[in-house]
Amino acid sequence: MAYRDLITYCEDTDALMAEVAETLPDRVLYDVYGGAVGFDVAKTPTVWKGNKTLSVVRANESEVQLLKGLASISVLADVEAGGDLLAAMTTANRALYDSVHDQAPRTITLEDGSTETITPDELIGRFA
Repeated sequence: MAYRDLITYCEDTDALMAEVAETLPDRVLYDVYGGAVGFDVAKTPTVWKGNKTLSVVRANESEVQLLKGLASISVLADVEAGGDLLAAMTTANRALYDSVHDQAPRTITLEDGSTETITPDELIGRFA
């Protein structure tokens, strides 16, 4: 079975969860209190900015079609598993990506009190 890697963008996670609960109720994931917290799809940790999100997803063809069929998700890039997701984005999609993924260097304080400047990777996640 062939897999694909996608970068997904969601403008409104509340709308996404409502859509998934309505159209794919068997894929909803719940916390211990019964609240919907996500849905069942192989992905790297989600990057958040307010209610907007980015994820790198690995999916088979039927899951790709399922994701592309959700009105609350935009697929910014779609490549064969292991392909170059960043190169696959259009200029407009890259602008959406950059609006959520802050790549500016930042200074962090280490346990010993010293500081270090880190720069987030350009790609938000990848599969091994």
